[in-house]
Amino acid sequence: MPILVSNSLTRQLEEFRPLEAGKVKMYVCGPTVYGPSHIGHARTYIAFDVIRRYFEYCGYEVTFICNITDVHDDMIKRANERGITIFELADENIASYLHDMESLNVLKASAYPRVTEVIPEIIDLTRKLVESGYAYPVEDGSVYYDVAKFSDYGKLSGIRHEAGVTGTRVETDKYDKEHAQDFALWKGAKPGEPTWESPWGPGRPGWHIECSVMSQKYLGDTFDIHGGAIDLIFPHHENEIAQSEAANQKPFVRYFLHSGLLRINGEKMSKSLGNFIEIPDLLAKYDPMAVRFFLLQSHYKSSADFTDDGVQDAKKRLERWHNILDPLVDSYIVEEDTQNQKMKHKVAFSTAMDDDFNTPQAIAVIEQVLKDEELTPLQKKELILDFDSVLGLRLDVPLREKKVLDEQTTSEIEALVAKREEHRAAKQFAESDAVRDELKEKYGVVVEDTPHGSKWHKE
Repeated sequence: MPILVSNSLTRQLEEFRPLEAGKVKMYVCGPTVYGPSHIGHARTYIAFDVIRRYFEYCGYEVTFICNITDVHDDMIKRANERGITIFELADENIASYLHDMESLNVLKASAYPRVTEVIPEIIDLTRKLVESGYAYPVEDGSVYYDVAKFSDYGKLSGIRHEAGVTGTRVETDKYDKEHAQDFALWKGAKPGEPTWESPWGPGRPGWHIECSVMSQKYLGDTFDIHGGAIDLIFPHHENEIAQSEAANQKPFVRYFLHSGLLRINGEKMSKSLGNFIEIPDLLAKYDPMAVRFFLLQSHYKSSADFTDDGVQDAKKRLERWHNILDPLVDSYIVEEDTQNQKMKHKVAFSTAMDDDFNTPQAIAVIEQVLKDEELTPLQKKELILDFDSVLGLRLDVPLREKKVLDEQTTSEIEALVAKREEHRAAKQFAESDAVRDELKEKYGVVVEDTPHGSKWHKE
């Protein structure tokens, strides 16, 4: 059965046909690293991680590129506020982002190119667009893309240049643009900003051009899948199409896939509403696999609603699965008379995933496997671990072994142990016991009091 994908470019469910047999080239817009990633990023990157995993499950060789935006208006503002360079800010938050993705069991990308690593290529593409008449420099050293010159502008979003909608996320451009929707490929130098030399004077890249350059560098002029959250359709992905297709005179992307936005307790996530959740805070409160499971219970294109009760329910459901699977011992014994029954579930799982990566239905298949009395317990485990290679819920790791003690986790544990020691010294035994309970519940850590102080170890 073919894999069907919901292509934002055609607004249709289409059969996926790769440009090169047996290979998939994917590009997903990565984070702008001015601060820690937030739960909306978790939703997007988990969704595309599962899509990538399913292609690999089906035997495809996947090249998966996720860019890092390390020079941007938001980067400059935050770095200046903290009195550090954008490079220091980026290094700090890239490390945090990669740690968060590892915690959520998102597979590493084939490459994580940074904007500041491809400045020469950005200048070359900008020059090419100027020379071909699709872009024009202005007095302050900026270069703008002339939207009116690209006849297909709006084919992804439906927003045509005649509508006069701006092509920038934050309106910071000069007023010497020829059209309201023209957008900056290169921004002339301003005080307090990092700059690079260019044919138009010192400056820095605009936002959209980075993805045209990095996708072309790693995947070629045309590639299979471009992913990202739905709020990137306009202007970001629309502008990427305009830049790339004008420069190369070839189709840019065959399939655009977009994940839906995430709401928090029924409301749009916003710092002003106080419901903006950064991933480090999220993972300090919840088991990462419970978060992943919760997010996969909604189709990636839907507008999911994040609630505390929802994550707690996901955690309980995941624990129920583990309570069934963990005690089972792996076996190579195959019972021939149930092979057809196993194949029935495999077909059901693939049918769900072939239908635009329908993870809620795939999860329902696992529930059916658990209820199937015709299968032995070990056959159930074999099937479910096979399916989990796609869902990425770490069902092969027994529940009590899941909390890997990396450096950050170890530091958090030791801080709590020290806090407990302070409570004991002050004879605040109720508080000391509360910390002991927190260590056991959150990290699976047991604390023992010895003549030489408190010692801790995993259960």
